[in-house]
Amino acid sequence: MYLLTTPIFATLGVLPFYYELLWFLEFFAFLPLLVNRSFKNFLLFGLVFTSLLYMPFLKAFYLTAGGWLLAVLTFAVFVLTFTLLQFGISYLLTRIGVPFPLSYTAVEVLRLFVPFGGFPYEYLGKVLVNAPFLGLSLHYLTVFGGTLFILTVNWLLYKALEQWELKGRRYLLTAFGIFLIPLLLSFIYKLELQIPRYGIKVALVQPFLFQSDKLTNGVFVKLYTTYLVWQTPKSADLVVLPETSISSEGGIYNFAKAFKDKNLLFGALWVFYDFSKLDLFAQNLAVLTLKGKIEGIYAKRFLVPFGEYTPKGFSFLGRVLPYLNAPDYLAGKRETIFTFRGIKLYPLICNEVYFPLWEKRDFDIGVVLSNDAWFSQIFAKRHLWEVKLRAIETGKVFIFVNNNGFSGAVYPDGTYMGLPFAKIQILEL
Repeated sequence: MYLLTTPIFATLGVLPFYYELLWFLEFFAFLPLLVNRSFKNFLLFGLVFTSLLYMPFLKAFYLTAGGWLLAVLTFAVFVLTFTLLQFGISYLLTRIGVPFPLSYTAVEVLRLFVPFGGFPYEYLGKVLVNAPFLGLSLHYLTVFGGTLFILTVNWLLYKALEQWELKGRRYLLTAFGIFLIPLLLSFIYKLELQIPRYGIKVALVQPFLFQSDKLTNGVFVKLYTTYLVWQTPKSADLVVLPETSISSEGGIYNFAKAFKDKNLLFGALWVFYDFSKLDLFAQNLAVLTLKGKIEGIYAKRFLVPFGEYTPKGFSFLGRVLPYLNAPDYLAGKRETIFTFRGIKLYPLICNEVYFPLWEKRDFDIGVVLSNDAWFSQIFAKRHLWEVKLRAIETGKVFIFVNNNGFSGAVYPDGTYMGLPFAKIQILEL
């Protein structure tokens, strides 16, 4: 029976990551793992859940593998690895007596650090940003508290069904009572919440360039990006462009000089030869230019394994995946705060926004520069949800500028302001 019900419930657990209005499905999607606690059931649930959850990654595997057969094989290895990590370790912890809600959440925390410096994508608690009012509790709970809350409700519903005749109603009432905690926290946050106003007009540019063009046709990308910047209204105080909008050192300086009448914050790719390491490397940069002059540069600190560098011991994969023979990226060494008209801007590049910002940072607006053309467009929407999560957690305004959709501003209450599919838009912050 579980061969039928487990995949169905696993699918229900993934749906909230595709359709935000279905956030409530997460509260009972994990019941099969509580009813049948065998390793086979955990493995089956995990394989279905992971395959569907990370389906948008398949496009990235295709772009790096150069063919569908190798892409599917690589994706299958990824799915199995993630399943064994998230669901396999959760199973082992439950076997030694750790309650499932706590064991699963603990593995999510573990994923902040392993493998390869962390894989902090698609935590269960993330879906709460789409829950009306309830999502504000993430300011105090964080995304991990959100996961624990969701799975605790799953556990209480399971106990209610298991012991309906004896204590079923008590467990059911407890499940409803549990909702009072995040509701109370949301109410407290709402009372203390203040929406700041900075009095600046920001132009957001999302070119909607195909990743294949970005990889093979740099001249076209540069010319088209330049054209879009020329089209931005002169009333904009700051023009913000996505990750890797401009490439090469000369291109960065020439791009800045070409717009002496504008202030720009853009993503750039810099390829250089490191004489100390005697090798070619790249860096993913966020660059602030004011009236043609470079005022600040930030180098991305959290790199994507196999996307921006090949971890040690895996260089042999370059024989199969030519993309991995490209120069490795070098990580930046420190955070950077840009100052624009007295406003402190905190730049984050792509996946860096997936890491929690628990430490207090002195900034006014977070600016996330991304290029999600590697993935299907649903991933861009999920990336926006991640920005919403960070805005609620930190109580700050965030700007999200992406190559292929859902750019806009997110306020500390999770409110999104923007035009998801406009190539150029002006926001008053």
